[in-house]
Amino acid sequence: MDKIGFIKKDIYNLECSVNGKLRNHDVELVTEYFMAEQKKNEAFYFKIEGDGHDRFSRCFWAHATSRRAYGFYGDVVVFDTTFNTNRYDLTFAPMLGVNNHGQTIVLACAFLSKETTESFVWMFEEFKKAMPGGEPKTIITDQDAAMAIAISIAFPTTFHRLCIWHITSKFSVKLPRDAYKEYWREFQKAIWDTDNKDEFDAKWNIVVTKAGLTDHPWLSSMFDSRESWVPAYARQFFAAGMSSSQRAEGSHGFFKQYISRRNSLMDFIIRFERALSHQREKELVADHSSKQRMLVKLSLT
Repeated sequence: MDKIGFIKKDIYNLECSVNGKLRNHDVELVTEYFMAEQKKNEAFYFKIEGDGHDRFSRCFWAHATSRRAYGFYGDVVVFDTTFNTNRYDLTFAPMLGVNNHGQTIVLACAFLSKETTESFVWMFEEFKKAMPGGEPKTIITDQDAAMAIAISIAFPTTFHRLCIWHITSKFSVKLPRDAYKEYWREFQKAIWDTDNKDEFDAKWNIVVTKAGLTDHPWLSSMFDSRESWVPAYARQFFAAGMSSSQRAEGSHGFFKQYISRRNSLMDFIIRFERALSHQREKELVADHSSKQRMLVKLSLT
């Protein structure tokens, strides 16, 4: 080590210096990178926009493989915006799906400077331009008013399903402590162990009355929106085995192995692409295993 001529702190200082010089050129680098990707494969789709004051506002991109995958697995899309991992505090908004092996796949990505209805509508419209076959049959999100309005505008025929995991996790916070402890299991049974709408309504009303919570504002709002999150109300809609955005949460955990909040946009995209290549490698392995099992079955017959 004494022959190297520099120490760890020197590397850190150099990194800070380089990042400082690149900061004002970050969007240019991303644009050049996307253009290079499009030159390699014209099916690569991207769109970058500013706010009219020479400042980055939002961008959207989708790989050729992702666009092709949407044609096969695009019936159900999970959309989540809780993943802020860059130094500019831009919202990273991936749109995810599930393939024939039950694996999470990335269909498209965006950076948004604002989580407004207008921003979401812009992203969804770009998504429709990029993807074959039009809008998804079902989209799963958390509870966000701006997002809900945007979905109704951009995806008018899509069933908007709220993440049941996010809703059920709020019971412990929204309900009085004693009521939660005593009646949570009955709420669970009403939510998960009912086969039809009438049965759910009856069980829900019984437990709410027993708990003395008939005038509880949050419970009333959840009951009013039951068609968008209660399983008994959504059985007619295909969901690819998903009822929540936990798949997005799990994907966040995977990508966080590669990404830091110190990342510039270009850092983020390079590291994200690396993570994506690892994810796609798993898809190929699953494809290979599936083919081998099929060959074994054919040989046995």
